[in-house]
Amino acid sequence: MEALRHVFRPAKLLICFMDRRRGDYLVEISKRAGARGGTIAPGRALTENRLLQMLSLADVDQDVVFTVMGRETETVLTAITEAARREPKKLGGLGLLLDVSGMLFRVPGQDREEITESGSAMKSGYQLVTVIVNHGYADDVMAAARQAGARGGTILTARGTGTEEDVKFFGISLVPEKEMLLIVAETESVPAILEAVNAVPNICQPGGGVVYYLNIENFIPLGRKAAEQG
Repeated sequence: MEALRHVFRPAKLLICFMDRRRGDYLVEISKRAGARGGTIAPGRALTENRLLQMLSLADVDQDVVFTVMGRETETVLTAITEAARREPKKLGGLGLLLDVSGMLFRVPGQDREEITESGSAMKSGYQLVTVIVNHGYADDVMAAARQAGARGGTILTARGTGTEEDVKFFGISLVPEKEMLLIVAETESVPAILEAVNAVPNICQPGGGVVYYLNIENFIPLGRKAAEQG
């Protein structure tokens, strides 16, 4: 059997926010175009539209699909955007393309191809702020972020996988139920949002949560907006 070795190569992370129960269809399209698969998480979109809030329609259930890709990125993106143009109602939503410094690949042992660094990513002027907190606190974090300029966000339910070693190193709490809050914000407003989030009582306590942010390389409209732009 031919020996394999592990290497890291630059990759891309595609995050798609879609209507609930549409994620499986997106993953199917991505796999046909060469993607290895995807991860679907149920989410809840929060909007600042006051009319929708009055009508109790501010919380919208979503599927959030995470797909990590290598050289097949362009092919997968083309397949998704073409499908969204054909079926705008079925694939309505928004995609974010993020740069990943390295993705683990298995290659033949004699493959001596050098690993190149990813080129300079096209900056969209927006960043993705991610906050991971114990279950039940994401709404408090979103309220603080909105006061600092955030327009909205998406809450995902998640499960912690911490170990005793993690507790010693990070000072985190081993609470199984977690919530992930994803906020897309203008780059210039991110510092204020981070400061506001860090001031939330449950965040500033030891083990209260994890916060990080990433540059968004590009926006990929799906559904009606994509069809109208075509």
